[in-house]
Amino acid sequence: MKQASLISSKELNNVLTKPNVKVFDVRGTWGTDPRSLRNDYVWEHIPGAIFLDWRKEFIQQNIAPNLAQVSSFEEAKESFKNLGIHKEDTVILYDDYYHMFAGRIWWAMRYWGFKNVKVLNGGFKYWKSQGLPISQEIPKVSPGTFEPVCQKSLRISLEDFLVEKNHACVLDGRGIAAHKGNPDDPRTGHIPGAISAAYNSLVDKTTGLFLEEEKIVTLFNNTIPNWRTEKIISSCGAGYSGTVVMLALANLGIDSSLFDGSFSVWKQDPARPVEQSN
Repeated sequence: MKQASLISSKELNNVLTKPNVKVFDVRGTWGTDPRSLRNDYVWEHIPGAIFLDWRKEFIQQNIAPNLAQVSSFEEAKESFKNLGIHKEDTVILYDDYYHMFAGRIWWAMRYWGFKNVKVLNGGFKYWKSQGLPISQEIPKVSPGTFEPVCQKSLRISLEDFLVEKNHACVLDGRGIAAHKGNPDDPRTGHIPGAISAAYNSLVDKTTGLFLEEEKIVTLFNNTIPNWRTEKIISSCGAGYSGTVVMLALANLGIDSSLFDGSFSVWKQDPARPVEQSN
């Protein structure tokens, strides 16, 4: 039986006050100045939500975000402690950027063995659009006790990717333009053989919700051969938009792995080929 990767606003509102439900605000931005949105959180957030800085938790430190990999065991243990997460908790994550920051943390928590974690479908903007409660109260956090256990199947390193990409379906979660590449820059484009599965094609542009399951199935059927039966490796630019694809797949009961370094790491070596498309 599949375990849903998403939770609706209505479902979250119904369990919001339960003691073992932990909600985390993972709002952030990408682009030339990647940042967390703590000021937005302080101004308003879902009641009881704790701010989670995607640049500091479950990620290597002292390296550019586009090249940083998932945190080490000790770093992950510290994150679970800092965030107050225990084994018996249910964790709900939300952002307002196509689910990619919440998705990244969802993946990283699962990689480090925490299974009972979901992403709020539609994020904070949809929550507000439904007239659901918001708060400015900052909750106190007591230390968490969850002990990480690495789930190696959820992550593909560069070394493993070089071998496994030839026996898997590689999906590129970046936008279509990034997948196509710029003819004036030969180091733009995509990993050879990677199929475009653009993150923003999976989400309704008006509501911010994931498309209905039937529409996502149709989209995958039309663009990705054998997606139900092949091993799937999700990739993107730096390991963020690819998790939006993973969320969609997980909600359909399909397991996948993340090439953590993705295209940013792939293109570092000029000997590794890059493809472009029209």
